Amino acid sequence: MKSFSIALKNIKKSKDDYSVYFFTLIIGVSIFYMFNAIGTQGVMEDVSKSTNSSVGLLVNIIKIVSVLVAFVLGLLIIYANNFLIKRRKKEFGIYMLLGMSKKKVSKIIVNETGLVGILSLGVGLVIGIFGSQFLSIIVTKMFEVDVTNYRFTVSIKAIIMTVVSYAVIYLVVFIFNTRTVSRNKLIDLINAEKKSEKQILKNKTMSIILFILAICGLAIALVRIGFYGGDVKRNEFITLFFVGIIGTFVLFWSISGFLQEALSSSKTFYRKGLNSFVIRQFTGNINSSAFSMALITLMLFAALSLFSTGFSIRAYLNKRLGNATPVDVTIMTDKDPVEDVFEEKGLSLNEIMDEYIELPIYESPEITLADTLGEFKQNASETFRAARWESPEYVMGLSDYNKIQNLYDREEIKLTDSQYAVISDFELLNTYNEMALKAGTEIEVGENTLSPAYDKPIEEYMMMSGMTASMGVVVVPDYIIEDEESQFTIDSYFLAGDYKVKTREEKYAVDNRLEETFGNADEGAIDENGDIYYPIMYSTKNQVKDNSVGTSVIVVFIILYIGIVFVIACAAIIALKILSDSIDSTKKFDILKRIGAGSGMRRRAVFAQVLMNFLLPLIFASLYTVFGLRYIKQMLKAFGLVSMGSGIIVTFIIMLIIYGGYFLMTYENCRRIVKA
Repeated sequence: MKSFSIALKNIKKSKDDYSVYFFTLIIGVSIFYMFNAIGTQGVMEDVSKSTNSSVGLLVNIIKIVSVLVAFVLGLLIIYANNFLIKRRKKEFGIYMLLGMSKKKVSKIIVNETGLVGILSLGVGLVIGIFGSQFLSIIVTKMFEVDVTNYRFTVSIKAIIMTVVSYAVIYLVVFIFNTRTVSRNKLIDLINAEKKSEKQILKNKTMSIILFILAICGLAIALVRIGFYGGDVKRNEFITLFFVGIIGTFVLFWSISGFLQEALSSSKTFYRKGLNSFVIRQFTGNINSSAFSMALITLMLFAALSLFSTGFSIRAYLNKRLGNATPVDVTIMTDKDPVEDVFEEKGLSLNEIMDEYIELPIYESPEITLADTLGEFKQNASETFRAARWESPEYVMGLSDYNKIQNLYDREEIKLTDSQYAVISDFELLNTYNEMALKAGTEIEVGENTLSPAYDKPIEEYMMMSGMTASMGVVVVPDYIIEDEESQFTIDSYFLAGDYKVKTREEKYAVDNRLEETFGNADEGAIDENGDIYYPIMYSTKNQVKDNSVGTSVIVVFIILYIGIVFVIACAAIIALKILSDSIDSTKKFDILKRIGAGSGMRRRAVFAQVLMNFLLPLIFASLYTVFGLRYIKQMLKAFGLVSMGSGIIVTFIIMLIIYGGYFLMTYENCRRIVKA
C-alpha cells in the first residue's frame, strides 16, 4: 500500500479523537488571515480617505503583532503535533516490525502532516475570507463610513502571508516528526504506551513547603503592585514581576502534592463515589504538566488583562465622544486674537466661520494652582511630582464662560460676588480639587476674598478633545477682572464655533486647509527660555471623532487579535493534554466499569476531571488579573479612565464563548474516548 493511501486512512481514522487539533488549526488560519486582510478590503479605501492615518497605523501594527501571533501559533502546532506523535509511536513501531523502513514511516508521517496542514489551511482560508468581509464592515461602521459601495474582496497579500507563515511552521513540524522516528529504536516505539509521564515532585512534604513559599511570594508581589503600585520604583517593579513569574512556576510544581494532601484529609469527601480516583488523576496530570500549566496561567493573565483594559478604554473613548464635539472647531491662540492670527496667514475668519464666539482668557499671579488647592497641594505633590504649582491658572469672567455654556448647549453656572468655580475634566487632579473645594479653600485677588461656589470641580471642557483636555479654568465674577485690572493679563484667546459649510466632505476640506496653514497644532514652538509654547492650538469635530474612533478601533482589534490567539492556545493545550491522558486512562475506566461504577458516575468523573484542569489555571489567572487591573487603573487615572466595569463584562463573554467552547468539546471527546 502506498504511503499516501496509508496517511489518508490514518487521518480518517483519527479525525474524531483529535478533532480539537484540527479545529484549532482551522481557527488559527482563519483569524490570521482575517486580521491581516483588513487593510486590503475594498471598503477600507473610503475609511482611509476620511480618517487620515488611523487605518494605515492599524494595518502596520497588525503586521508587527502578526509576528508574535505566528510564533505563538507555531509553538501551539508543534506542541499539539508532539502529543499526536507520542500517542502513535506504537503504531509506527508496528509498521517497522512488519518490515517497513524508517524512511517509509517518515514518509507516511510527512504525508499525514502535509495533508492535515493543507486541509486545515484550505478550510481556514475559506472561513477567513468570508469572515474578513464582516470584519471590514464592522470597521467601516465604527468609522461611520458609507458601505453602499461595498464589494467582496479577497486579499492576495494576506493569503500569501498566511501560507508562508504556516509553511514555515509545518517545515519545522516535518523535521520534528521525521527525527522522532529516525532517532527512536524499535523497542522504544513498541513500548511507548507503557511509559508514564515523569512526575516532577513526588515528596509531599517538599510540595507543601514549596507551595506555601510560592503563595507567600505571589501574595507579596500581587498586593504590592495592586494596592501600592503607584509608589513602586522601576527596580522594585521588575523584581516583583519576576517574583510573580517564578512563583507561578513553583506554585504549579508543588500544588499537586498540596492538593492531594488537603483533599484526602477529609475521608468522607475523599472516599465518596469516584472522588479519590478523580483527585489522583487530576493531581497526577498537574504534576506531569506543571510547566505548561504555569505558562498557560501567565498567558491567560495576559489575555484577561488585555481584554479588560482594551474594552474599558474603548468604552471610555465612546462615552467621551458622545458629548465631546458640540461645535465644528475650537481654537486657542497665544496672546493675539484669533482673527489677527488668521489674517497674518492670509485667511478670513468670516469666510470660514458661521456662528462663533471669541473670548479672552486671563492669568493672574494671585490665582495659581497652589492657591486653588490650598492645604491639599502637598497631597497632590505626591502624585504630580513635576508640577509647577506657582504657575498661574487660566481665569475667565462668569459672563464669558457662560457664553461657552450656551454655545455648547450646557447649563450656565452661577456665582455670587464672593464666589469662584473650578472647571476641570482632569479626573486625577479633580480628586485633589474636590478636597480643596469641600474644605472651602479661599483665594485672594487684590482686596477681594473668594470662596468656592461648588463643593467639587465642574467637569467640563473648553477645547474639544477625545481624551482629558483641561487642567483647569477658574471662573470668577466679572467685576473681579474689571476692578482688579492691574492683577490680570490676557494669556490667550479662545474661539469656538461652526463652519459655514455643512457637509462632512466640505468640513474635511476646511480642516485640511487649517492644517496646511498652521501645521500640526500638537507640535509646539520653543521660546527664548527653551520652554515649549503653542502659538495656536486647534481641534476640529472631525479630528476628535476620527482620532477617538481610530484609537478605539486600533485598541479593540489589537487586543482581540492577541487575546483570542492566547486564549485559543491555552485552551487547546489543556484540551490536547486531557485528551491524551484520556487515551491513557481507557483501561482504568474499563476497570471502574467492571467493579460496578455506573455510566453516570463515570461521566461525572470525566466532567470533574476536565473541569478542574480548565478551571485551575483560569482561577489563578483571574486572581492575577484582579490585582493587575488595580495597578493598570491607577496608571490610566491620569487620562481620566476610572472604571473597568464594561471591559470586565466583555471579557467574561469572550472567555465564556472560547474557553467554555473548548471545555465542552474536550469533555465530549473524553467521554467518548473512555466510553463513559
